[in-house]
This record gives sequence, C-alpha cells and structure tokens, in this order.
Amino acid sequence: MGRALQSFIRAKDTYNTNTPVQKDMAKELCKMLIESDLSCFDEVLEFGCGTGEFSQMLQKNIKFKKYFLNDIYFFENPCRYEEFGIFDMNKLKNHHFYTKKFDLITSNACMQWLKIDDLLENFTSMLNKNGILLFSTFGEKNFIQIKQSTNLSLDYLSLEQISKKLSTNFKVLQAKEKVVNLKFNSTLELFKHLKLSGVNALQKKFFIGKEFLKNYEKEFQNTLTYHPLFFMCQI
Repeated sequence: MGRALQSFIRAKDTYNTNTPVQKDMAKELCKMLIESDLSCFDEVLEFGCGTGEFSQMLQKNIKFKKYFLNDIYFFENPCRYEEFGIFDMNKLKNHHFYTKKFDLITSNACMQWLKIDDLLENFTSMLNKNGILLFSTFGEKNFIQIKQSTNLSLDYLSLEQISKKLSTNFKVLQAKEKVVNLKFNSTLELFKHLKLSGVNALQKKFFIGKEFLKNYEKEFQNTLTYHPLFFMCQI
C-alpha cells in the first residue's frame, strides 16, 4: 500500500472538513460545465472519487443515466452510482471500465497522483464522440513552501505543459488556474491541516522538530500555497 493511499485512508473521516481548497475546486468544475451549457450525459465516470464530496456536488448539477465511480480504496460514497470500481487508475487497462464508453470522464484533485500521459491516451478510446473530459489537479507552485524547506515534492506540471499534452488528442475548451494562499495561526496547525486532509504524502517522510517549525514560521509566516489547475476538453 503506497504512502499516499495510507494518508488518505487515515484522513477519510476528517478530509471533507479540512479541504476548503478542494471543495472550491469541485465548485469550479461544476461551474465550468454550467457556463458551457453542458448538463446532460448518459454515462459518467468519476475517478479518484474519495469520500464523494465532488460526486454529490456534480450530481446536483447534471442529468445522467449511469454514474460509475473509481478509487483505489472503497471510501463510503453517499452519491448514486451504478458501480464502484476499486482499482489503481494507472492500471486502468486491466479493468473492464476500460472497455466501456462514457460521455463524461471527470475527477477533482486527483490527477497529480497518476501517470497523466497514459491516462489521456486511454481516455481517447473511452469517450464517445464529443465526449467531455473535465478534471482539476495541482500546478508547480503547489506546496512550494514544503518543497523549499524539505526539498520534497510531487512532480507537478504547469498549466501550459498539461494543455500541450491535452491538445494532442483533445480540443481544450477551458484551461485555467488559481493560486490560493492559506494562512495558519501556527506552523503546527499548518502541518495538522496537511495530516487531516491526507495530502501530506511525499516521496519520503521528514522530521518535523521544533527547529524545523521555527524556521518555517520565520521564512513563510505559516502560509501554505495551493495551485489548482482546471481543464475541460472535448474529444
């Protein structure tokens, strides 16, 4: 079991109340559909659904016949769905979802954990004609303070890099980004936020001692940067 999965499982009961940025990202994805007058889909696939915050929000804003969910772990999801496929999206070709056709494939705050090139190639054969790919992820400024203080980070991509990858097989309808700085009362509160949201998994652990906390507060004033990216594409 990977460290990222372990972190999310430990945070499953506290995730929704400790992820204001991800909640706003879910709202932005729904807004993108509404503004483009896209609301009716026969078959929908949501991957990396987690505890279902985006699932519920999306289902209130679209009409659909069948809704399929995916995550690497069975998180209790209160939304209505046809099937919950429990598998690693990096191994999508091994699951029968790969042989299905969808009108909307979507995900919120998940793509950064996955092999984006392989996924985008797979999605081209899974979407019906004029099908929509809608997702959010995080850009290269995400957790920049953590990277600068520990030299640890995921391999985040820029808006331009992902747009270029998408343009190979998709028509990019919308691509946008935001930078959100969260301010905490203390550095300890900041790292508690990371733990309770489950997004603190890096390549390896690092020691958070008094000296580290003191230096972080001095250099970054207890600020943590999120860098959400949003994409809506059509096949």
